[in-house]
Amino acid sequence: METVFGTSFEYKLIYVFAINDEAHKGLLKIGDTTIQSDASIDALFPNCKALNQAALSRIKQYTNTAGISAQLLHTELAVRLVRGKGGQQVLKAFRDHDVHRVLENSGIPKKKLKNSTSREWFEVELSTVLKAIEAVKKCQSNLSGMGAGTGFTPIVFRPEQEEAIEKTLKQFKTGSRMLWNAKMRFGKTLSALQVVKKAGFAKTIIVTHRPVVDDGWYEDFQKIFYDTDDYTYGSKGHGAAIEGLLNSGKKFVYFASIQDLRGSSTVGGKFDKNDAVFSLDWDLVIVDEAHEGTTTALGDDVIKNLVKEGNGYDTKFLALSGTPFNILKEFDDNIYTWDYVMEQQRKAQWDKLHFGDSNPYDELPELKIYTYDLGKILTDKSYVELEDKAFNFREFFRVWTGDIKHDHKAMPATAQASVPGRD
Repeated sequence: METVFGTSFEYKLIYVFAINDEAHKGLLKIGDTTIQSDASIDALFPNCKALNQAALSRIKQYTNTAGISAQLLHTELAVRLVRGKGGQQVLKAFRDHDVHRVLENSGIPKKKLKNSTSREWFEVELSTVLKAIEAVKKCQSNLSGMGAGTGFTPIVFRPEQEEAIEKTLKQFKTGSRMLWNAKMRFGKTLSALQVVKKAGFAKTIIVTHRPVVDDGWYEDFQKIFYDTDDYTYGSKGHGAAIEGLLNSGKKFVYFASIQDLRGSSTVGGKFDKNDAVFSLDWDLVIVDEAHEGTTTALGDDVIKNLVKEGNGYDTKFLALSGTPFNILKEFDDNIYTWDYVMEQQRKAQWDKLHFGDSNPYDELPELKIYTYDLGKILTDKSYVELEDKAFNFREFFRVWTGDIKHDHKAMPATAQASVPGRD
């Protein structure tokens, strides 16, 4: 039997529809969905059959349940040309909330419907919506054309990100410490920088055990502060050194590695450096991957010399980690937690709880989470004898090959296994 591989592509599309009843009179909804097609972008022109069918399929997912008849008014691909890292122009998808923002920035707010969870309806003419879509394609922030060509649009934070930001700002009004126990892809970098922006912190330092993430922090700094000249960024890889930041007269975010700071004589290191960093009265200290490198004596000294408390000092401290198993006790109840189970539950329940509104979790792939049942294994004599002595994850999950020297037992004759280097 011949196997045929398809050449299907996945595109985002924008659709506009109305509901002809009294509750939705004069209102339009702008949504987005995904279409899989082997057609080229040029072949998927506005309001073509393929786009209309994809939009109607999405609309029916939530209107049929409510017994509502929708009138589709417009569809088109949600793509625009933006400037890439090398300066060349590249195609990039946009979302319905980008169109919503242009309308809101132009004085056209969302309408809240009575007895409905839906929040993305606008009292607007179709022609105005089409102008808003065109404005998004030109990277404009409103219908008057302001902000054209910036290449950046405001970040739309998901509900849990907004919760973390607001909880942290509230905590910082009366307290000084906060931990985000949030798994990878939560968006800790962007959300933490939004805390800086909303609080108006003048002097913020980001400390991490992983210097390589400087590029990511700098990139996200540009996304958050793209619309203001009040802030600047500095590190050994990007922007100015600490002295240059202090002389700039601007608020700033400074990035430093804990390895570099540990080598400073101020904290017992061998080198006369970073005096300006340690002498500064920081408004906020952010520790990225806070479970790494901060619990040692040297790491602890670095944090204590940055986070100044008492005697008129009030440095705020925000710890970021996906696995804070070794620092949880330091934060009492001042912890925001977000895990993969919560994420997948929100994704699955969104359409049911938010009638017709775009699902902010659509772009987060489905996760399949598996666990190891170690009950019987941990009662084995060979493990019990090593209890309280050592535990090595690499050794624990090493592939068992039946090598007597390493595994102490031969491979069972009935095992269907392939051992590298053996026939």
